[in-house]
Amino acid sequence: MENEALTEEMAKNIIESCIDCGECIEACYIAKVTDNKYTPKSKIMLLQKLLEGHELEQEEIDNIYLSTGCGACEAVCPADISITDVIKIERAILAQQGKEPAWITQVCTNTMKLGNLGGEDSSNKNSWVTDELELSDNSDVAYMAGCWISVAKHDIARSTIKILNKGGIVPRLIPKEKCCGHMLIANGHIQETKQYVKDYVEYIESLGIKKLVVSCPGCYSHFMKEYPELFRKPDFEVEFSVSLFSQLIEEGKLSPKKMNKTVSVKDACVIMQKSDIPRKVLSSMGIEVKELTDRNIFCCGGPEVKPAFPEISSKVAMFTIDNFKETPDGVVSYCPFCYVHLEDVCKEKDKEMAMQDISNLLLESLS
Repeated sequence: MENEALTEEMAKNIIESCIDCGECIEACYIAKVTDNKYTPKSKIMLLQKLLEGHELEQEEIDNIYLSTGCGACEAVCPADISITDVIKIERAILAQQGKEPAWITQVCTNTMKLGNLGGEDSSNKNSWVTDELELSDNSDVAYMAGCWISVAKHDIARSTIKILNKGGIVPRLIPKEKCCGHMLIANGHIQETKQYVKDYVEYIESLGIKKLVVSCPGCYSHFMKEYPELFRKPDFEVEFSVSLFSQLIEEGKLSPKKMNKTVSVKDACVIMQKSDIPRKVLSSMGIEVKELTDRNIFCCGGPEVKPAFPEISSKVAMFTIDNFKETPDGVVSYCPFCYVHLEDVCKEKDKEMAMQDISNLLLESLS
């Protein structure tokens, strides 16, 4: 949904479709930690105000940017309001008004110009590669580590390649790997994102790649959901790494040894529809999963909130830490941002919570 095509009448329909049931407020982690000061409902109500040309107060602008994008509100909305789309439209309008937060403008500029969030030299994107990894120069299967792994969690990328190698797959890397464009998409930079996505998809296709394996749930979600809307469906298959692990195990190409462990799973908000798959992989290792959240979305605090509102982001993270920290053998994650952020908050708050990415655990069981 693009803000250029959104009329005040459409906005009115969105607002009127809200039945004021309060389900979104109950589900929202930002609302929980701010005593319902910033809620999904209030974000919906700000849409018409923006479209009517009213100036927003700073607190109202903060409200629009205080969203983790986890989708917990949408999951419970009986009117099926796409609140994340509403927020994208609002952010696009604020950007056009010159009121987008400076840090977001900089991150979006970095993404467009350099292909990464932090403005780093893109030639370092694959700096995690070591000589022990089997990689090809011309395979039609490629691996994309993504921003968080490339910067902060090299072990996940290495473990993933080693697992693929053990399963008989020797992938190639993308020489000019770029960010999936998450911050451009989340902040309503529609026209820039369309060109960015077109360029990246066509570049990957030009390499002769038939399957792209990604470790980041956010990258997977954008390739599958946003890219077809912004450009078209890529000519290559996109597969989440954990799904491929599960397939290789089912085909007998990987044979994990049994591990006597009991863990809980920190699910990735944006691909909750795949939450059975990591549990299948853990089961193949003889690992018992202790369910602590009724398999609902359990947000870690979000990369969109942490830079400008670190204390609020940390408070959201503490929901996970307090609920998961007592699991006998720790927490298993399959989202690199969750892993990085929860570790950081544990250090910040002097908390202990054993955490491991599922790729590292699977590699251990294959050794």
